[in-house]
Amino acid sequence: MVVRKRTQVWYVVRMKISFLAVLALMAAMPVSAGERSLAPRPDTQALKLGFNGEVLRAWYLLLDARGPAEREDDLKEGRLKGPVIVFFQGHAQRPSDAYPFTSKLALGCRSGIVVVPVSDTPYGEDERWRGDRGKEAVLMEVVRHALQVRGIRVAGYSPLCAGEVGAAVIEDDRSAGRDGHPVPADLAAVGWSHGGILARRFAHAYPGSVVSLGQVCPAGFERRGPLVLTGRFLLESMRISTRGTGHTGDKLRSAWGFTRGFVGDFARSVFDAAVHVHPAKLCRTGRDIGDCSLYCGSGSFGVAHVRRVAVLFGADDSCMSPERVLAQDPARGLPDGAVSRFWERHYPDALRAGADLSLEVLPGTHLAPVTHSDLYVDTLLGHLGEKPGPLKEGKGAGES
Repeated sequence: MVVRKRTQVWYVVRMKISFLAVLALMAAMPVSAGERSLAPRPDTQALKLGFNGEVLRAWYLLLDARGPAEREDDLKEGRLKGPVIVFFQGHAQRPSDAYPFTSKLALGCRSGIVVVPVSDTPYGEDERWRGDRGKEAVLMEVVRHALQVRGIRVAGYSPLCAGEVGAAVIEDDRSAGRDGHPVPADLAAVGWSHGGILARRFAHAYPGSVVSLGQVCPAGFERRGPLVLTGRFLLESMRISTRGTGHTGDKLRSAWGFTRGFVGDFARSVFDAAVHVHPAKLCRTGRDIGDCSLYCGSGSFGVAHVRRVAVLFGADDSCMSPERVLAQDPARGLPDGAVSRFWERHYPDALRAGADLSLEVLPGTHLAPVTHSDLYVDTLLGHLGEKPGPLKEGKGAGES
């Protein structure tokens, strides 16, 4: 009897070990959709760039979900099936943050490629190219570098600051894929929170390259100072952290990403201020926070050239509140008048140019792109015309 019980116990132990081994194997397998797939853990690449008399740190993710057959097909055709999505993170976030969102963008968009660039806040010699203005040049160079590794070039690219401070230059650049005839690609700029401002600035700065714009829980639609915005952000963070609605892991990862990014940028600004005897560099993080509160209107950041604009708000987002922006309680629906006023106020040039404009208020807080990633990805890709299939209108990817 004792032998039989021991045998049964050992059998149960072996079954548990086998089950855990299967789970471990499944966890190591790529996340896939059809023939497309991505690694479960993103691999962040680091760069150093010289720009405006200083050296900046930058990082990026290149999410290429295409399978071998699709890559070969794109090479033969000499074009991608759609624009590459450039995703701009929220304030102080790292490239690997919001991976549930960015990975699904890559798996679901027509091109199958997403680039997530991040850099320290520029604070070089020429004051005009500090903050987000400098990021327009730096982050484009990061994007171009990332795509060159895959033999892809940005269509319609023109240097942003030629003849002024000089283009951003990547130090010790040994990337492959520069030779031959790289495949051209248009870009779709997508941003979350502060990244919503960066996405609009990026679309405005590169009209020959960016064909569509998406903003998720975006900043830039209110005229408020950095102190007000910081207070709202802290209150929203407290609300999210104390809510018992699940997604604890996502909340912790987002909080850790923000802390790591903010502290890292500040520490490097202290180091740079000491090494270069330039105390003003200590203001770098303050400048970045100030840029988060910038109002972005068509007068300063026009995007009449884009074919599509999609703006998604979180219904329960108190930081970038749709109720404040739209002067309408989203719980009661969005009447046509409120939607029309939004576009007339914030995107009159795109409205006059006949762009396809989409505005939605979806469930979720400021962290909704992560906690509700399926809904937000599906809605965004649909409004930007980025679900797989033939282009319905306009020029194809890579045409200029």
